[in-house]
Amino acid sequence: MNQQKAEKLKAVIKKGRWSYVVKHGVLGWGLATAVLWSVIMYFIDSMPFTESIFIALVVFPICGFFLGLFNWFLINREFSKLEKGEL
Repeated sequence: MNQQKAEKLKAVIKKGRWSYVVKHGVLGWGLATAVLWSVIMYFIDSMPFTESIFIALVVFPICGFFLGLFNWFLINREFSKLEKGEL
């Protein structure tokens, strides 16, 4: 189990930090959340979709960038522990 997990984490780390941050943070979380938030605001708050999507496409990808960096830190820390045999 730990060996499989270490191999998966190694594959993620091999692709690089910025690739991970952009793919999982900015695009994966940021854009998906921006669209979802805009749709919800349209129905709940009667906010025009175009107004909410412009706001969301700025705010959520920026937050996704920092979320991606934080997750990258966690992945590296977990991989280090697996290499040392602590997990």
